[in-house]
Amino acid sequence: MAFFMNKILLITRPKHDITVHYLFYWAKQIIELAKSKSISVLDLKEKRANRREVSSMLQKKEPLLVFFNGHGDNNCVKGHDNETLLAVGENEQLLISKIVYSLSCRSGKDLGPKSIQSGALGYLGYDDDFIFFIEDDKISSPLEDKTAKLFLEASNQVMISLIKGHTIKESYERSKNIFRENVLRLATSESQDSYLIQFLIWDMQHQVCLGEENVHF
Repeated sequence: MAFFMNKILLITRPKHDITVHYLFYWAKQIIELAKSKSISVLDLKEKRANRREVSSMLQKKEPLLVFFNGHGDNNCVKGHDNETLLAVGENEQLLISKIVYSLSCRSGKDLGPKSIQSGALGYLGYDDDFIFFIEDDKISSPLEDKTAKLFLEASNQVMISLIKGHTIKESYERSKNIFRENVLRLATSESQDSYLIQFLIWDMQHQVCLGEENVHF
């Protein structure tokens, strides 16, 4: 198992629409946990989640762990106002020697594998759309949204586990376990939210773990 000394986390948190608004607030617990572990956090939030700043921080600060929150597609991850931050064939080499978790749609399909080929240590993400549901009356207080929690609690477990020192494979499995627990909870209750089960299973099945499985943060 490999261990590293540069305990620096780079996180992007755009906030320009409802989807990333939720991710912005749910990522706060990751920042707080990291700081409690004496990890340096480079928090590129809102307008700072842009290509220029991300590229600069990746090269100058050399964070070992990178957490992207935002939209994406097969070939890229996006930041503020959907500006492309990293894209296949353009700058995936910026992820050399880094562990990446991308909470975005589809980037685990092509960008993930290409990043590993270019020298990234690990890439966790989703090879199709990441789907979650929200409660309309909780948009102003995303952390109180119990429906969104079913999805974002499970997805955030990847980062929680990495920060606590688990391998990328263990972090991946722990996240999947939370998805399974939430599916079971809905399946064994008489909740009207049982329709969410198919989407929790979807996210769980499309989460990917690429690279050196035993690497730690």
